[in-house]
Amino acid sequence: MREYYYEMVYILRPTMSDEEIEKGIEKVNSYVERYGGEVLKVDRWGRRQLAYPINDYDKGYYVLEYIRTTKNDFVKNMENFFRINEDVLRFLTFRLKPSEVKELKEKLAAKEEQTAPAAEESKGEE
Repeated sequence: MREYYYEMVYILRPTMSDEEIEKGIEKVNSYVERYGGEVLKVDRWGRRQLAYPINDYDKGYYVLEYIRTTKNDFVKNMENFFRINEDVLRFLTFRLKPSEVKELKEKLAAKEEQTAPAAEESKGEE
């Protein structure tokens, strides 16, 4: 099976509380898994100024996610989900090039190597 890697950016309503934002991100992630994807990394950019007002909002909460999937219809399903979700102001999905996939895998591997020794040290302390 062929793997597809995507970079997905979406903007949530700025009027949401921190708890609601976390629930919104969890909801998106659950739909990613429902449609056959795996969330590799979630990067919360926070509240930022929009380039132009959207639905009378001047700001939005930006989230960047890296996704891996083997499903061909993944993007179509996610776009349908985003369109009906009232908390999402805008969304954009990019398919990563092979060179970008290689960089992403290297970054994720480096991050795992950094967290693995820390986890082993904390086990020794117990």
